Amino acid sequence: MGRPTSSDLGLITSVVFISGFVGAFFVPTLADRYARRLTLFFGSSLCVIGAAVQTAAQSKAMFIGGRLIIGFGISFTTSAGPSLLNELAHPRMRGQIAASFNVLWYVGSIFAAWISFGTGHMSSSWAWRVPSLVQGIPALLLATAVISIPESPRYLYAKGRTSEARELLVRYHANGRQDDELVESELCKIAAALQLEKDSRLMTWSTMLKSPANRKWFGICIAVALLTLWNGLGVVSYYFSPILTSIGITGSNQQTGINGGMQIWNLLCSILGTYLAERIGRRPLWLASFIGMMMANVPMTVSSARYAANGSKGAAYPTVFFLFLYNAAFNIACNPLLYSYSTELFPYSIRARGLGLQILVSNAARTVNQYVNPIALENIGCWYFVFYLGMLIVGTIFIYLFFPETKGFTLEELAQIFEKDDQRRMEVVQGVDLVSSETAAEEVRYEPKLA
Repeated sequence: MGRPTSSDLGLITSVVFISGFVGAFFVPTLADRYARRLTLFFGSSLCVIGAAVQTAAQSKAMFIGGRLIIGFGISFTTSAGPSLLNELAHPRMRGQIAASFNVLWYVGSIFAAWISFGTGHMSSSWAWRVPSLVQGIPALLLATAVISIPESPRYLYAKGRTSEARELLVRYHANGRQDDELVESELCKIAAALQLEKDSRLMTWSTMLKSPANRKWFGICIAVALLTLWNGLGVVSYYFSPILTSIGITGSNQQTGINGGMQIWNLLCSILGTYLAERIGRRPLWLASFIGMMMANVPMTVSSARYAANGSKGAAYPTVFFLFLYNAAFNIACNPLLYSYSTELFPYSIRARGLGLQILVSNAARTVNQYVNPIALENIGCWYFVFYLGMLIVGTIFIYLFFPETKGFTLEELAQIFEKDDQRRMEVVQGVDLVSSETAAEEVRYEPKLA
């Protein structure tokens, strides 16, 4: 690439977010019409193709084109993946399984950090071709594995394939017991919820937004996208090296060691968050995360400013300590709950659209960050974190006022959480089958019990 300008580097990074923003418009149609599995296969296949193009790049344009294809594919996998996990998982395991989806991001991050560090010592073009090639391996594994992954029982039921939906639930939720009460309860609630959504004519954006409940769902979905990106952690993650340089930690080995250790630390904190989500609930975890980031933001800003004023190493090391605390607070909620919380809130008929909207907003926010953050860091340095302190305060207030608790509910029960006073919606919560009153009379409501 010769000597790429800062604008070139910004485009290389942000093109993934830009194409992901465009891809989000197509995700709901593919996921709802052609199933979650096919959407996963399509997205992962695009990532394989993009990785191949990037690896074989002979010019800057070809390299950027490969990253564009990858970003487009990621928008499909990050929408269909959480939906399929939530809709397949056993009720007692759903929370932790769904929260684990984004936690594994750090596994890829750890591999990416250390592979790039190793190949960075190579003098040939393979210094960047090897990382480009390796990123296609997980996508290839997913594209292959999705063939044997079962389809969503809610998708099957919605498409009239009720016997297949029942067999799937019997096999994976009841160990093959045909008369299991849990299976009967799940089928009854799925049927009732789908019928209710059909009667409510929730299939177009105009009719969806007429409902106060739907406006709250989409509002929280947008808030999750913005609050998990505009909290200061994005600056720490994408500009970690300049931040370390600004506090006097300039050695390559020092920076690489701290960065590698940070990724492992982030993975461990995210796993802890997955565990706590089912123990203390989502809402307390969100609040703990944002309050924790506020508590780390202030001393980190002060110690950074102190170093900038007099160059004291005594101020540099506390800054690194608070960077680790910042990441810990972020990862206990913002990583495991990023996709799982929104997925829980949406009813089946608009779940793919809700996640598509979240991905669209997220990629728009990431694109803004990509161009604004380096300018702000260059001009005001560590004081840029004061802006994010304000965002954290706003986020904490919003979470306290509007984020509902979703722990201990089935997906069908959660779909009614904003309209508890509506009798028809309460019928679904109570397990009444609106399709067949005879079935409803025999249905035994399942109360999820958490270990």
